[in-house]
Amino acid sequence: MPHPETTPYDDDRRAYSREALARLVLSQAAYGIAGSAGELVITRHDAYCGPGGRVSEAAQLVASAERTLVRAVVYERERGSSWEEIARYFGVGADEAEERFSPELTRWETAFDVPYRLDETGRKRIPQLPTAAYDPATACRQLDLWAHLRTTIRDRHAVSAGLRMTAIAPADGNGPEAEVSDPETESDEMRGWIWRPHLRSFLELLARYNSMWFDETDWETVSIGLETTDDETPDAWYSYPLDSSLHSLNVRLANTRGGNEVSVALTGATSADLRLRIDTLMDAFAARP
Repeated sequence: MPHPETTPYDDDRRAYSREALARLVLSQAAYGIAGSAGELVITRHDAYCGPGGRVSEAAQLVASAERTLVRAVVYERERGSSWEEIARYFGVGADEAEERFSPELTRWETAFDVPYRLDETGRKRIPQLPTAAYDPATACRQLDLWAHLRTTIRDRHAVSAGLRMTAIAPADGNGPEAEVSDPETESDEMRGWIWRPHLRSFLELLARYNSMWFDETDWETVSIGLETTDDETPDAWYSYPLDSSLHSLNVRLANTRGGNEVSVALTGATSADLRLRIDTLMDAFAARP
């Protein structure tokens, strides 16, 4: 069976400028450091850590910080910072800074021409872009949730909100100024792709999280409604409500073109704990590269 020429991630990736994707990659790298640093805070299990164990963890943290620094340089170059402006933070000249980071910038550039390659079987895609740039929708969902749970309880889009100005930026880079948004009135929509064979399990568990049952009749209704959908046509999506005394959820579904994935957009999950559960579901049943 020939491998599809495109993936659901391709159109989503094109919705962002390279500057926005570079910023998202930097956010994901910083998220990784935050998790590793948090582990070093905890002392309860020190008695079970072998000699030098905490040094090993700290060394890994430093290595992660170095990788994050590289991501920051890539982002700064994408946003137009000169090598002189970057180099002053290293105490070196512009030429030396450029020489140090050029290999990574070259890899970043090349990956946009070839965002993935196929493995030896010809069936599995191996992304060449960093994960957050290859699949920005999932990265935004997960990083927004992390920030919502740990840094701000009011803002459900602390990460993705700053990227919206780039979604419609023209090729010359002279896009509109960033719109000032209010976290209190922003949409709570969560988006992702689910493998079609997993869709029923996803909906069954989602309904259960909302204290509901999703039975054979419900599945038949969704299956019929999904038949004529197309995720590239906004008006052609199918909506299925999951209303209970706990939450009023609305699930929008659409087939992807030429693939075995279903696009999912969900609104109504306003509590952080429910959003965490839904994010876990989306990740578990996600369409992989």
